[in-house]
Formats: sequence, structure tokens, C-alpha cells
Amino acid sequence: MAIYVTQIGKHRFICGLFWQSLSRPRELLREARELARKIDSDLLVLRTDQSTAQAGFAHSAEGARRGMYSLGAVVSKTLAIEGAYYDGEQQPVHNWLAAFKLPDGQWAYFAVRDANFLPNGDFAGSKEEVLERLHGDYGLGGWNVVLGDPELADYGFHNFDARGIESLIPRRKNGEIRVHRWWGLQQRQVRRPYRRLAIAAGLAALALGGGMLWQQRQRAIAERERDQALAAMREKMLHLAAPAAQPHPWGTQPAPLALARACVERLAYLTPGGWQLDDYVCTGAQVRYAWTRRDSTAALLRAEVPGATVELSGDRASYALPLQLARKPAEALLGRDEVLEPIISQLQLMGIAHQLASTPAPIQPAGAGAPPWLSYSFKVDGRGLAPTTLAAMLERPGVRIDKLVYRGGLWSIEGVIYAK
Repeated sequence: MAIYVTQIGKHRFICGLFWQSLSRPRELLREARELARKIDSDLLVLRTDQSTAQAGFAHSAEGARRGMYSLGAVVSKTLAIEGAYYDGEQQPVHNWLAAFKLPDGQWAYFAVRDANFLPNGDFAGSKEEVLERLHGDYGLGGWNVVLGDPELADYGFHNFDARGIESLIPRRKNGEIRVHRWWGLQQRQVRRPYRRLAIAAGLAALALGGGMLWQQRQRAIAERERDQALAAMREKMLHLAAPAAQPHPWGTQPAPLALARACVERLAYLTPGGWQLDDYVCTGAQVRYAWTRRDSTAALLRAEVPGATVELSGDRASYALPLQLARKPAEALLGRDEVLEPIISQLQLMGIAHQLASTPAPIQPAGAGAPPWLSYSFKVDGRGLAPTTLAAMLERPGVRIDKLVYRGGLWSIEGVIYAK
């Protein structure tokens, strides 16, 4: 990973560390230093979150410096403490993606699976580079939440939490950053006091005459082992950094018509206790209601929907329920024109407003050739039509619905069309 240093407030933060898990709880620093020596890194930082321990590695030859703060370590610690809002509530989060705009205009990207940074999950670059990584990892599925700047809210990520990088850095009451020493990179090798070095030098001089041959042999063995370990670790890093084979994302979702029917069947609480429905959002994972109080009370709402969550203001409330549907197996895709043109023509014929846009192709390993599929995001305005009618039009190979929204008495549908 390329090292990138940015300034936030008065402090310098670093992105692009290579992360590895640690397995010896009582010897974390020693284990981290051993790993650093094997992969030829002279700087490291330790993080311990949610019963997991990792070390992030960097090298001073790439611009890293002792005392620079790991931005990834800061963000992960904040999320470990605060959790994140997804599936209708604030809760612990172990699988997350994040993309944040930095004060200097570049973007930072983080990918954490099972509370561990992926080896290549700490990255900074242009917005285009970060979005390419984000879309590629997002396609693997299994993420609890995607965090990022509000300007990414329209990209259609499931469980998106709009937050800026500043909101994830702890602050003092006066607004300054509350720095913690463990954020900082430390040197792999501990510097010995001068006196101890002098003693060691004296002993080495005494042993020099009789032990020169033995030292040369040991040095040759150590250098050979180091070269072998370094070559193996670099090979592993290259393997890990290469994008994994992408699963078929359309094979992880229910069929359009099945989802639409389930969403319509579960639309039950339009005016519970006199509260007004603001919107109803249905995905393959859950349904979620949001209401405004009007002239009613929280007690009347709870009498009809006991599980509703009322905001502290007392004027807004929400309610979420899980939704489990059978996934439609990944079918063979049609060509771009074969799948897009019939849908567009039918929508035009019926006078239905729609939006269609190309999305970034999945990341391919170097030399792998053309991407395995194309994808296009879509949004359809129901114009008073039943969502099952719209879904029936979308019941084609490679077409999947991400969410259905009921607002103001009208439905809209968002999803993705995949083509070869």
C-alpha cells in the first residue's frame, strides 16, 4: 500500500499501513516487532479493538515517520466505542467500509471485516480511486454499514451512515484533537541507553578475536532466513492486495417480484395512533417505517406499535422489522442492449419517469482482461402504479431491486441491472 500523510488540525495522520493480526495477547509488541523485521518494516502501530489485536506496518523510506498518527486506528477505535447506526438502531459494528474526504481534498478509505482491517484495507487517494475500491469491496457483500461523507449518500449503498472524518476524531472541550499516544507510529527496534551500548560494544570487542568465524556464519544464516521470510511475506502481500474473485452480486438478492410482493404485504402501519407516515422503506433485509406525530401522542403510537422507537423530541418515531426472503440463484446475464432496451421502452410507453446510470465495474486483477459484467443503477417513479406491476416489468435476468420506498402515497423502486 502507498503511504499517504495528511494534516488534520495541528497533527499529521498517516494512511496506507499494511495490517496484520496478532495472536499472542501477552506479547503483542514483541510479536509485532518480529513481523516488522520479517517484512522489512521499521515502523509500526498497535490497535486492540473488540477483543482483536492488529499491527499496522510502514517504512520510513516511503515517507512514514515516528510519531505520525494512524488515521485508520483512530477511526476504528471510535467505531469500536460508539458503534454505528444500521438496521434501524445504534449497535456494535464488526464489518464496515468507510470513505472520507480529507481536508487536503484527497480521500481516505478503510475496510474492516470481523473487526480486523483487511491487509489492504487502509488506503488514501483521489475520490475516483477510493470509489473504485469502495464499489469493488462492497460487491463482496456481508457489510453491516457503509460510512462516508454525505455526498456519497446518492450512490445507493445499503445501510449508509453519512459522517465526515472530523466526527470520528475525539476532541477536547475547546475543539482541539484529543491525542492518544498509542495512535503514533513507533520504531521497530528499541534504542538502548548509551551505557548499555558501551558495555555491549566492549563485550563484542573481547569476543571478536575468537568468535569472528562463528559470527560470520550466523550472519550469513540470519541474512538467508531474512531474505526467505521477506520474499514469502511480499508474495503474500501481493496475493492479498490483488482483488479476490468477485461473486455474482445478483445471486445474493431475491427476485424483483418476490421482493415487491413481500414489501406490499408488510405495509401495515399507515397512521398508527394518529401518527402520519413519512416514508416506508423496504429492502431484502428489512422494512422500516418513519412517522411524524401530528396531534397524537407517543402513548397512542406505542399502543398500536409497541416496538416503535420515539425520538427524544417526541415528534418523530421509527420502527424496523427484519425481512428474510429466498435468494434467486445467479442466472446467466443478457447483453447490455438485450436487457436495457426492453425495460426502457416499456417505461417510456407507459410514461413512467426513470433514472439510469452506469456504475463502476468490479476491480479485476492485473492482466485479467475485461470485467466479468457491467452494472447500471436505476430508479423508477411509480406514478401511482402498484410496485408489483413495476416489479413484473423488471423480472428479467440480471435485474435486482435494492429497495422500494412508499412516500406520500406513491411508490418508487431503486436497484441494479447487470449485463454481460
